[in-house]
Amino acid sequence: MKRSNRPEPQGRKLRPLKKLIAATLLGLGAMQAQADTLWDIYTQALENDPQLAADRAAYHADIEAKYQFRAFLLPQVNATFEAARTHSDRSQNSAQLLDLTDNDDDSDVELVDFRSQTSNSLQERTYSANLTQAIFDAPAWFDYQQGKRLTEQATAEFSANQQEMMIRVATAYFDVLRAYDVLEAAAAEEQALAKQLEQTQQRFEVGLTAITDVYDSQAAYDSSVARRLTAQDNLLSNFDALSVLTGGYHDQVAPLVDDFQVAPPVPSDRADWVEFALANNFVLKAARLGADAARYNARAEASEHLPTVTGSLSYNKLTQDGNEKNRFSDITGSQFVRYPQDIDQWGTSAGVTVNVPIFTGGLLSANRRQARNQAFQAQDLSILAERDTIQTTRTLHRAVVTDVSRVAAREQAVVSAKSALDATQAGYEVGTRNIVDVLLAQRTLFDSQTDYANSLYDYILNSLSLKQAAGLLSPKDLQDLDMMLNPASNVSRVEETGGTSLPAPSK
Repeated sequence: MKRSNRPEPQGRKLRPLKKLIAATLLGLGAMQAQADTLWDIYTQALENDPQLAADRAAYHADIEAKYQFRAFLLPQVNATFEAARTHSDRSQNSAQLLDLTDNDDDSDVELVDFRSQTSNSLQERTYSANLTQAIFDAPAWFDYQQGKRLTEQATAEFSANQQEMMIRVATAYFDVLRAYDVLEAAAAEEQALAKQLEQTQQRFEVGLTAITDVYDSQAAYDSSVARRLTAQDNLLSNFDALSVLTGGYHDQVAPLVDDFQVAPPVPSDRADWVEFALANNFVLKAARLGADAARYNARAEASEHLPTVTGSLSYNKLTQDGNEKNRFSDITGSQFVRYPQDIDQWGTSAGVTVNVPIFTGGLLSANRRQARNQAFQAQDLSILAERDTIQTTRTLHRAVVTDVSRVAAREQAVVSAKSALDATQAGYEVGTRNIVDVLLAQRTLFDSQTDYANSLYDYILNSLSLKQAAGLLSPKDLQDLDMMLNPASNVSRVEETGGTSLPAPSK
């Protein structure tokens, strides 16, 4: 879009504009650095955009669904090891009647103490390994099919998120250029109205016009100052929006080249774009895969009434090392006896388990009904997504075609409004037009310039959105747009002092 340096208004009513020259000089000094381009913002957003980072993490989490459900169809192997050491001591004291003679006379019978001590020390090690394998498990099979669809759905959703990020980057970037063009037009209007106010005051002072013309000019000028301040704040906000994407600070971006051309979409047939969208739109793909996953989930729940067959194989080994020590003490002396307790045994087992759910209190039936209705819901959402895709594609194609004509019409409207303003100004000079006509012509020119800028950026964003709807948007589209930027003519932030500080593009 063509930009030109604006002349400085002069006069006592232009005090808010006296900072323009100093701010412009500061802006020109700052603009010696290379401006950020669309591709620069995109590559920085790839690494720093928190929304894309969250989408990427969700993608890596969701693609595990296939492997999670597949696990129930594969062998399950568990191994355990247990080691234990026990030690126990037992001491017992008792009394026994002992016959000290060789005859049967009980007179020589004596009560004798008897003491025994038992000590056990054992070390046990148990090894076991178990393998189970699903032989027939219909719910697990259908769950695995559901998991594969969920993984594919996660991939489609992340592709859609990547395209959405490109649209967010392009929107944020061109919103900066849009806001700058609006500010440029507002500043030009303010300067023109300031000059008009000064001329009207001079004419009033020499008696060539009424005081009402001065009031009208003053009111128009005051309104233009408010519009310029609003546009200035909007530009700053849009620069800040770039920082949300990249996490960095941006104060210069490259505008479009002056000879930027608009062109109708290729192919031109709207039906072709709808066909592309139905085959490639990632949001629609995700909805269809979600419906497929829900159908498999319904089949899995319906299969819970079927028996499941599971094979198992196990191995167990027990190793025990230890001994038992017994010590006996009586009148005749002490005796010591030691008994080893070593065990080494192992065994294997194999089996088949058939599990038949007979009655679960109605849980399986309730789950089956729930899953079936969820499948109906997912299918309806898939149909809705398809219809939305068709409508969106048609609407965007129509918008791009209209934008091509609208840009040309708006550009011509700026030329016509400028000619009308010049003619009205000349008529005012000779007395055939009044000041209200001049102010209205000036307002029309500002509106025309703003409408032209809006139509141009609407065309760019609608073109990208059309490719997104058709599933064709790629980083190359941003690269192609980047080639239509002019980094040597920077668009910079404005000063936040309240004064006009619109830097002219450097050539």
